[in-house]
Amino acid sequence: MSLFFCNFVGMKAFPIFVLATLVTFASSAQTTLLADFENGQTGRLKIGQDYAADMFSVKPKVMNNPSMTGINTSNKCVGATNVANAGWWKNFLILELRTPVTINDNNSILTMLAYRSIQPKDMRIGINTYEESGQVYRGKLSQDGKWEELTLNLEDFYGKRLEKIFIVLSCNWSDPTSGWGEATYCFDDIRIGAGESLPDASLTIDTSISYQTIQDFGASDCWTTEFIGDYFSETEKAKGAKWLFSRQMDANGNPEGIGLSCWRVNIGAGSATQGSNSNIEEEIHRTECFLSSDSTYDWTRCDGQQWFMRQAKDYGVEHFLLFSNSPPIYYTKNGKANANNQNISCNLKTNCFDDFAEFLATVAKHFTDEGYNVTYIDPVNEPQYDWKNGQEGSPWENSDITKLARQLDRSISSRNLDAKILIPEAGSLACLYAGTSSRGNKQIEAFWKKGSTTYIGNLKSLASVAAGHGYWTVGSDEILREVREKARNEAAKYGVEVMQTEWSMLDDPPSTSAGFPASYAEASKMSIALYMGKLIQCDLTIGNMVAWSYWTAFAQEKWGQKNRFHLIRVNAKGDTGEESEGDLKQGGKLTADKNLWVFGNFSRFIRPGYKRISLEGADEMDNLLGSAWLSPDGSEVVAVLVNMSYGRRKVDLSIASADAGEVRTYVTDRGRNLRLDTSLQDLRDKVLSPRSVTTVVIGLEDASGIADIGNTPLNIEHSVYDLQGRKIANAQRAKSNVQLPKGIYIVNGKKILVK
Repeated sequence: MSLFFCNFVGMKAFPIFVLATLVTFASSAQTTLLADFENGQTGRLKIGQDYAADMFSVKPKVMNNPSMTGINTSNKCVGATNVANAGWWKNFLILELRTPVTINDNNSILTMLAYRSIQPKDMRIGINTYEESGQVYRGKLSQDGKWEELTLNLEDFYGKRLEKIFIVLSCNWSDPTSGWGEATYCFDDIRIGAGESLPDASLTIDTSISYQTIQDFGASDCWTTEFIGDYFSETEKAKGAKWLFSRQMDANGNPEGIGLSCWRVNIGAGSATQGSNSNIEEEIHRTECFLSSDSTYDWTRCDGQQWFMRQAKDYGVEHFLLFSNSPPIYYTKNGKANANNQNISCNLKTNCFDDFAEFLATVAKHFTDEGYNVTYIDPVNEPQYDWKNGQEGSPWENSDITKLARQLDRSISSRNLDAKILIPEAGSLACLYAGTSSRGNKQIEAFWKKGSTTYIGNLKSLASVAAGHGYWTVGSDEILREVREKARNEAAKYGVEVMQTEWSMLDDPPSTSAGFPASYAEASKMSIALYMGKLIQCDLTIGNMVAWSYWTAFAQEKWGQKNRFHLIRVNAKGDTGEESEGDLKQGGKLTADKNLWVFGNFSRFIRPGYKRISLEGADEMDNLLGSAWLSPDGSEVVAVLVNMSYGRRKVDLSIASADAGEVRTYVTDRGRNLRLDTSLQDLRDKVLSPRSVTTVVIGLEDASGIADIGNTPLNIEHSVYDLQGRKIANAQRAKSNVQLPKGIYIVNGKKILVK
């Protein structure tokens, strides 16, 4: 019948979210009402007639509100009632704009109230078409018979005309196909605009209150760097290295790269030598090993990986983390770099623990001697998983990890290495404090509780850091907070810190209540990157984590996954779109993606040794989140602000305990990638763009000459001002002692420090 029909009838679809076009009305208006349907009118809309009448027992029209409760108590709405088991073709409610409009910054958000009496199937909302190409919503409302608000982002349609809003009431590609009765669908208060109007935010930084010290921000070289380094042109490789590692600014003051401070290097197990017999289907997931079957080392291997290692070192990347997914194939029980479709608890021969430890220490020593600052050796990765096929990996019991760590401690000590052992690289942060799998549970307690049979906290080379991965812990605000609080508290019990060393958007899509679109199909690349920004803030401010690393620096996009698994997109030679399944050995192209630049808002400016300090007023999980950081020499404060909302947010930012000097502001949003915004130099008057991440770099002026009154109540005989000139108290209160909050104040022209 049509392309739309052919795509979805009789097969499961992978819906693609393409954000819609929007309208141009007066820029001063926050929203423009298209229709509220009161008095039976359709306002700026009219109901289209391109529908099949036999699909409806009540045809599309303005009707009485079937449920005048909750968020919609108005009398009228627009809607229709389907017959039982209605199909999808021409099961349309079409709302046409009487005057089409062009989408821009002032009208890129479409909102409406929606109601469905029963929801047997998904419904689709599209711009100008019922096809996937216009889809801005697909799914079901959270409850039957209850009004709720839909907020639809149209940013992908900038510059295009909005002419019609198509609503496919029941999609046949969604279960059930039959057995359901009549269903009523209603919509009301349809608006377009720049997003919700939010109150101004007053944020206060206090350098005198501090928390954890950051070690680094990093990313992994798995697995694509080997192929990029070997087969891509020097120009493309150099471009990727600059994006990842450079800390330089261009001629306009914009960062050339994100300045990673840690490069996480995979030490391969040798599955590449086994080819298709490796039980790893994709060649790109097989790795070389520095160790040969005759126990000699060949340091010319992994030359693609080593090309990027050299670039990282030359750009000044501070830390290198060496991690292993599997022991070398010569030491594994089954001769493979994974469990080979069997149920095993540890794929390392019982007499090879010392051999594996020697291998890891030898590799670390080689690269240390080559001038790399190898700070950590991670001997196991995600020990909770079965690792039966698909890539290199090994299950590990806590007792096996303990045995290996003791051997590795000896091997490191014998070489006088400064590198520390980093464990357990848990597959989920929850495994650090709880039991969520058949193995590798309660790993902080297992390794750091004195008296435990697996206690290794006294090893000289063991870092006092529990490493875990952020997967499976991001679905809702409640989970985000609970998991990070529990991991933080468990670590504090044993005097260790927590790192998040690997994350990408592997999970099911987060909930809409947490600020994510209804599905991955409806998420833009900025939506995915923005949620990563939210997650990083939660890890840093709730989990008190001392490091944060992304999973793959490079990857090909496949199967509509967008930028869920990479910072930099890899396309093989001959690709005609963003998706890529081509052979990277033929060369290709690299493209910086939104994840890269959002991550750069953190990694480029929060450097190793920066200490997190107090930032009040930016802890709204689904609107405004923030963190602030003080440089080791006390000369600079960095604040990173994540605006999750669809509206602009005015921010009044002040520093309670120091004088602000030069201010520089860098923004990543729909249209900008870590760009310097010279219009945002005033701390007191910053406007955050919708769905954005903003970094504010504040130089601090010399704080000498400040009188210290400790926490003694101040007898006010003069007016008291903060450092921004705002009056705190005056002489009328001179007869009473006033306990001022911590900070620096101006009293009779002198600076007073209250601790």
